[in-house]
Amino acid sequence: MLGSSKPSTPLPPFLFSLSIRKIRTRNQIKSFQEGWKKKMEGNKISSFQGFLKLTKRVRKNKTNSFTTSIFSLPNELLITEVLARVAATSVCDFFNLILSCKAFHQTADDNYILGHVSLDKVPVIPWRSPKQAFFLEKCKETGHPEALYREGMVQYFSFAKVGEGLNCLNSAAKVGHVGAAYVLGVILFCIDEGGEGRRLLNYVKSKKGIGESRKKFKDVINRLWLNNFLEPKPNACPMQAQHRRKLRWPSDDDDDNDVSCEACGCHLQVIFVCNLLRGIVTY
Repeated sequence: MLGSSKPSTPLPPFLFSLSIRKIRTRNQIKSFQEGWKKKMEGNKISSFQGFLKLTKRVRKNKTNSFTTSIFSLPNELLITEVLARVAATSVCDFFNLILSCKAFHQTADDNYILGHVSLDKVPVIPWRSPKQAFFLEKCKETGHPEALYREGMVQYFSFAKVGEGLNCLNSAAKVGHVGAAYVLGVILFCIDEGGEGRRLLNYVKSKKGIGESRKKFKDVINRLWLNNFLEPKPNACPMQAQHRRKLRWPSDDDDDNDVSCEACGCHLQVIFVCNLLRGIVTY
């Protein structure tokens, strides 16, 4: 009949079971692919989140390392804890340090650092080095005790500028320079035996700085052209013969502890300095 369709013939059992397996297999593959896709998307999300966490951690570490770096320290800490300590120990190490770091170089001209830098390697009068002369002048302007002491010695004994020399020695002695107090005490004792000179020499004796002051004075004097000298006054102590040392006069290593009389002890220091200025070493 027209319009009628032939009934579909049933599949053999083995073909039917085969088609069912294909459908199951196809569905399993499809579900597996969908599950794998979701899993991969999840991994991508978790990996991206892990990347964000890692980035934050790196940034945090960088921030911590930056905040603890030398450049983030305050200038006061740089000056007091690093530069000032190195400068007070060695001027050579100080120059090497300021050349190695921009932050150190920017803070090297601070008055506190220049006021405490060691001048052991700097000549008393740097004739051949304008840079050393400029550096020494800057130290003197900041009130460096050793620079003021050297300037006072040069002005008083070499250039014979008494006023300027006494001012520099007085400024150095006020900030605690024992050598300057010793020289100033000897000079003033030559002027007035019972005044400020005796007080300064007793101060140096109490600090046990007589021996070191003599050594420093001799070291500086040997590097100067001398144009000014000191004239000691006669010792007015009526018992100077009994107060004088029995064996010898004071040497560089003594602190004048075995002379009980103040006047005789101060007079011995004046004799020592006056003889040394004339090239006579008193022992």
